Amino acid sequence: MNMKKFIIQSLSVFYFITFNANFTLAESFVYSGGCFWCTEADMEKLEGVTEVISGFTAGTSKDPKYIPGKWGDHREAAKVIYDSKIVTFENLVKHVFKTIDFEDNDGQFCDRGRSYTPAIYYKNNKEKNIILKLAPKTSIVPVEIETRFYPVRLEHQDYYKKQSYKYEYYRFLCRRDQRLEILNN
Repeated sequence: MNMKKFIIQSLSVFYFITFNANFTLAESFVYSGGCFWCTEADMEKLEGVTEVISGFTAGTSKDPKYIPGKWGDHREAAKVIYDSKIVTFENLVKHVFKTIDFEDNDGQFCDRGRSYTPAIYYKNNKEKNIILKLAPKTSIVPVEIETRFYPVRLEHQDYYKKQSYKYEYYRFLCRRDQRLEILNN
């Protein structure tokens, strides 16, 4: 790592710790629900969620990248940073099931293949039991142990904000919201 990069990263960490009093209270939760732009947008709407990071998880390929053919067998995923005093793990899981097609394990909406398949990850048996208890009766979503999470490049973080027209067009073409309305009624 060069010195300039080291200094920038060190200052970023210092700034985050110094100016975010809730840092020590923050917890994380990872799930896959198809396109990470959509999962990020859906989860950031919740009060108590302080950040959602788009990335990859649950694969064996080393250092996956958001370049065709470079993410290997990983799934697109969202790492949710939240304040458990404001939003509970249970509420996050309920929200996930309201924002994914829990009856489709071959992809999500217009995106097909393993990298777009849904999954909810747990850190311990308590979280696993909560997920299983809250899963809809028709859910075929895998519940798996959490593994290493790989964030994607900065231009893909908050994509729904940075490229809102492209994002909304994509979401509309995939008929995501129409399918979710059917599932949740």
